[in-house]
Amino acid sequence: MPPTRETSDRPVSPAPPSPSPPQRTAAEELMRTCPNCGRELAERKCKLYCPDPRCGYFLSCADYY
Repeated sequence: MPPTRETSDRPVSPAPPSPSPPQRTAAEELMRTCPNCGRELAERKCKLYCPDPRCGYFLSCADYY
């Protein structure tokens, strides 16, 4: 009977590491920080907005491109 996968003497290769998220520069971090409240801005399509509903700050596409 041929060996099955479970009983094979071949070493099991580990799963490839998951890609890490790209690191942001200090300028990118600053650009994504709300100037009103200091929270990180969220992205929706091409707009950046503050997720705090009390703040209401946003940047449109034309503001940062």
